[in-house]
Amino acid sequence: MSSDWASLTVGDLVRQGEATIQTGPFGSQLHSHDYVAIGTPVIPTEAIGRGRILDIDVPRVDSSKAAELSRHRLRRGDILFARRGAQATGLSAIVDERYEDALCGTGALLLRTQSPRVDPDYLAMFLSSDSSYRWLRAHAVGAVMPNLNTDIIKALPLVLPSIEEQRELAEFFGALDDRIALLRESNATLEAIAQALFKSWFVDFDPVRAKQQGLAPAGMDEATAALFPDGFEESALGPLPRGWRALTLAEAFEINPSRSLRKGVEAKYLEMAGAPTSGHCADSITVRAFGSGTKFRNGDTLLARITPCLENGKSAFVDFLEGDEIGWGSTEFIVLRPRAPLSEYTAYLLCRHAPFREFAERSMSGTSGRQRVQNDVLATFRIAVPPSAVAQSFGALVSPLRQAIASKHSRAATLGALRDALLPRLISGQLRLPEALAEMEEAA
Repeated sequence: MSSDWASLTVGDLVRQGEATIQTGPFGSQLHSHDYVAIGTPVIPTEAIGRGRILDIDVPRVDSSKAAELSRHRLRRGDILFARRGAQATGLSAIVDERYEDALCGTGALLLRTQSPRVDPDYLAMFLSSDSSYRWLRAHAVGAVMPNLNTDIIKALPLVLPSIEEQRELAEFFGALDDRIALLRESNATLEAIAQALFKSWFVDFDPVRAKQQGLAPAGMDEATAALFPDGFEESALGPLPRGWRALTLAEAFEINPSRSLRKGVEAKYLEMAGAPTSGHCADSITVRAFGSGTKFRNGDTLLARITPCLENGKSAFVDFLEGDEIGWGSTEFIVLRPRAPLSEYTAYLLCRHAPFREFAERSMSGTSGRQRVQNDVLATFRIAVPPSAVAQSFGALVSPLRQAIASKHSRAATLGALRDALLPRLISGQLRLPEALAEMEEAA
């Protein structure tokens, strides 16, 4: 570490008047009935990601409630810590221009710096590092439901280079994060295309409706269009294309299928916290001896069965295993695997389909704080299953999209791993920026 770099704690900044830290509103100040469709955003725990606020819908309050909670107003550069929860503890995110003047949520802690020697973007980068993440998780109180408080945050160690170096480091990692964000945005677009195709074929039956009106289905070649009938027939789901079947989820998919994995054998493990809100392979995979849990293999789709993960549509398509390898993870996943003739990706697209998620939420039972989707209720959900030729054609159509998404996700994961590897070396002074730039260009 360079001799002019300072080692201190968040508390040192607070005591010297260079930072403030406060808890979000009490639960008694903010209730679910306060939320409105249009108004001031409130940043909840589940919106706090690793270094950034996630692109998810957040609750909102009207102007009178926002005025009542004015001391919790956010500024650009503020840092939010997830205050509680086994999955969220350790996460922190910087407030960007999207949420200027939003409100800190009840499950968050707010750190604000006002120091000429601290760059907020550098601080956010430092706090999102593995060392800070692990420190926060290790010092959280409560075995079942870990919690952070202002005293724990004050004890968090920091390393501050000169302000000039902080800005250079923040710019460097900002550029790297921008590359990762661009890949993720591209994947969001590709997934939206796949989702639109799924809805068009399996929900709205657009090709059938077009042929019923004597029109050629839009964006479809003649051979594919010929696979669709030109009319409907009644079913348990209502009108379905002729020759299609209305099947329950249990009939169309394997739910938590049995897998062979001996106790004590090491295998790739996925924790709920490591699963992406949406997407392909998880960003956080470990290898550990199998104990008990949910087993899965490539081509399976994992659906979160607990709140609040299900409410965020948390689901993942498994493609990080090798060959016939089997992985395992939390029992809070439901594993779905399509039966013939449905293609593998159909399960993931179904899990991302809003009506299915709403049905899953309605199937929940348990305590208010820890409700779970019940398999037997979820199994009754009905879907439209086409003949083999249509299912195979759909699989062939979305397969290139799925492969492109997987490739971009892999590139983003590589850049993310590079970021995590470079960060401690740069902060410690073991590596200088020109060398880091060379490594980044080589990896990119």
